[in-house]
Amino acid sequence: MAVGVGSYSAPFSIHAQHLVCGYAPSCGKFDTVVAPQKMLCRFGEVKQKKVVVIVEEYGKQYGLQLNVHKTKTMAVCRNSGKTCNIPVNDTVKQQVEITLQDINDNPPVFPTDMLDLTVEENIGDGSKIMQLTAMDADEGANALVTYTIISGADDSFHIDPESGDLIATKRLDRERRSKYSLLVRADDGLQSSDMRINITISDVNDHIPKFSKPVYSFDVPEDTTPGSLVGAILAIDDDSGVNGEITYTVSEDDEDGMFFLNPVTGVFNLTRILDYEVQQYYILTVHAGDGGGQFTTIRVYFNILDVNDNPPLFSMPSYSTSLMENLPPGSTILSFNVTDADDGSNSQLSYSITSGDSLGQFNIDKNGVLSIKQPLDRESQSFYSLVVQVHDMATLLASRYTSTTQVSIILLDVNDNPPSFISPKLTYIPENTPIDTIVFRAQATDPDSGPNSYIEYTLLRPLGNKFSIGTIDGEVRLIGELDREAVANYTLTVVATDKGQPCLSSSTDVVVIVLDINDNNPLFAQKLYKVEVGENTLTGTDLTQVFATDGDEGTNGQVRYSIISGNTNNEFRIDSVTGMITVAKPLDREKKPFYSLTVQSSDRGSSPRTDTTTVSIVLMDVNDFIPTFELSPYSVNVPENLGTLPKVILQVVARDDDQGLNGKLTYLLVGGNEAGAFTLSASGELHLVQTLDREAKERYILLITAADSGTNSPKFLRSCEHRELVFSQWGVPEVLEPHRHTQHLARFNPKVPFVLN
Repeated sequence: MAVGVGSYSAPFSIHAQHLVCGYAPSCGKFDTVVAPQKMLCRFGEVKQKKVVVIVEEYGKQYGLQLNVHKTKTMAVCRNSGKTCNIPVNDTVKQQVEITLQDINDNPPVFPTDMLDLTVEENIGDGSKIMQLTAMDADEGANALVTYTIISGADDSFHIDPESGDLIATKRLDRERRSKYSLLVRADDGLQSSDMRINITISDVNDHIPKFSKPVYSFDVPEDTTPGSLVGAILAIDDDSGVNGEITYTVSEDDEDGMFFLNPVTGVFNLTRILDYEVQQYYILTVHAGDGGGQFTTIRVYFNILDVNDNPPLFSMPSYSTSLMENLPPGSTILSFNVTDADDGSNSQLSYSITSGDSLGQFNIDKNGVLSIKQPLDRESQSFYSLVVQVHDMATLLASRYTSTTQVSIILLDVNDNPPSFISPKLTYIPENTPIDTIVFRAQATDPDSGPNSYIEYTLLRPLGNKFSIGTIDGEVRLIGELDREAVANYTLTVVATDKGQPCLSSSTDVVVIVLDINDNNPLFAQKLYKVEVGENTLTGTDLTQVFATDGDEGTNGQVRYSIISGNTNNEFRIDSVTGMITVAKPLDREKKPFYSLTVQSSDRGSSPRTDTTTVSIVLMDVNDFIPTFELSPYSVNVPENLGTLPKVILQVVARDDDQGLNGKLTYLLVGGNEAGAFTLSASGELHLVQTLDREAKERYILLITAADSGTNSPKFLRSCEHRELVFSQWGVPEVLEPHRHTQHLARFNPKVPFVLN
């Protein structure tokens, strides 16, 4: 099949890179031409909107397509609206010339996508910067371009939409904003393109340097090492380049060259040693100028900070003062004048008392005023040596300076102490002390000084004119005789008065003990003591107590007793302390019925004194003896046949050493007189009452009893002596041994019968 060559108009915008192939004889003419998928098409050159297309056909059937802007569209016949299908039997090559009609298929294009501009600052309002131009390949209305600023104008720029003139709408200020980035768009009504315009505002020297502070003030410690950085200033110039380059200079007020200013950095360095005590501050005038001739000046103050390099100094190396001891607490003693060349806290001072005030009696305040804190007493301490210290109040404890001074304080006396006695309150004096003897010495002290300590002595109430006292020396003398036995002690009130104004006094009681002298005998209360005691008193029995008193005291008044006579056989003893006389041995009235003891009392003084008394001891009889016939047996010759009867033929005699009834004897004829030839009287006379006949009985043996009358002895024996008498008418009587019979008598029961043994 042959494809004819012809000219066709297509309402498309044909780009050289797209395949444009078309052949549709069955449709009459092309409506839309799309390159088929199985058709090889090659572009020819585009010349004056005419495209020469070479079409090669190699498939059996195909649909006409044209790829325009990557959009596939089937070719449709204009009349029938059907898709044209053209069978392909062979390959036909044909050159076709196509004339294209313009459609708006090209955007306006800027010469470049990005444009860099430099605009000088200070351009006035409405100034034209440049004209922008964008090219549009379309024709006619499709090529009309409108310009707009999409972003970045910041109300500083405007573009004329038709001419493309870029206009500054207000004065540009580089120092406010030095760069702009505008996005400009060219639009042909359907398509558009953008361009980025970077605008740099170039500097004009329209600013003077400005310092960052209106005034600079730097604090520099005075001990800063020379060469150290002590401050920095900063001036800003909104201009750029040379116009913004600042140079610093010190224009005046630094004649000493104390500081060096770096002209570029604005840094100050110290060049010399500072001394706050010489100069406390420096004021410099600094000039900051830019490269365009603009400049400004400012004051720079250097405040020299004090460093604690000076100790506080007392106005005097030492202080001395005197004050009355009775000044009240709070009274001022001294005010110290202390100077410290430093400043601030380095010159603020703190005072303290570091020694000499162990009791805390003084105080010193923050102003250096020394005062009394507690009451003073010259008598306790009359002199004070205080060490007062002052130190500054530097912040760092290690950097504080300290100074000390000596303060001597002398307390002046006030008569505030009465005399005080130190002498003993007890003294002893023998009672035989001679008149005018110094008994004791009163002594008082007064801790005050001068006349306030001078003392006079007096006795408040002299007792019995026995003592006197020396006004000055306080010696107490004896002026009257003493007798301890009359007055054993004296209490003297001694008054001591000082000479102060007004005077003060005190008193003390001194007890004078009169010591005993052995000048009194131990005197018995009785000169004669009479004692009656039974002779049967047991050994150890107390008989009587003698008592002697001695007016002396101590050993001089201690009495001891002794028997000095009348106690030959030591039948008695006496307690040497109590004076009790007791039986020491058994007594026997029949041997010794009476004793006269001489008892002596003696004291225990060094030279003992004595007294004596008589103790008369009478022994009372006890029926302790049995009657005894002295001539037993009796032998009597009696003639027989006596004519005169009755006749006393014998007097019997028995002996009983007892006394009274105990020694009164009664005789009885108790045996051998059965015939009744004899009678016996109570007195012991034997009578013959019948005539005897020798041839009838030549011998009679009679038994005679002698009995005492004792009745007052408890359980004592009534004793009888029985004798046998042998009678013969002419011959010698036969002597027989005597027989003793003891008859017992119960004292308190007289009805008891006698029992004969």
